[in-house]
Amino acid sequence: MTHNDISLAMFIIQAREKIGLSSSLLAKRSNLTEEEILDIESGKELFLSSTVRQKLAKGLKINPSEIKSYEKNVEITFGSENIKEFEDIAKIKMMAGETEYLRCPVCGSEMNFKKIKRYDLEDNIVYDYKASCKKCPYQIT
Repeated sequence: MTHNDISLAMFIIQAREKIGLSSSLLAKRSNLTEEEILDIESGKELFLSSTVRQKLAKGLKINPSEIKSYEKNVEITFGSENIKEFEDIAKIKMMAGETEYLRCPVCGSEMNFKKIKRYDLEDNIVYDYKASCKKCPYQIT
């Protein structure tokens, strides 16, 4: 199979099953939440941050570049200033919990929003906000 034949989700599932891990065990080995693993394996995540990619690669005992080669390459070239402005506004709206009227700036579809609770090195709670379009590969990370 070539990289074009399978998705990132399918690659991760196959790599996990190849070494005999469940999703929850992979989450523990990768120091990620089960929800993050399920989002990746369900195809909600088309592109991973370098931190998530490195943690996942460690858990799967593979090279991060191997995972990256299956990620969708999203290039938004038209209206990049408008996209940046939208992302700034969207992040403020996500922090305020006011996302019901936000639509994808690329295709106009509904978006999925996620608030992720993490801890910094001093055990302070830090929240990350992510959004992804339900129809096209557009994401805010």
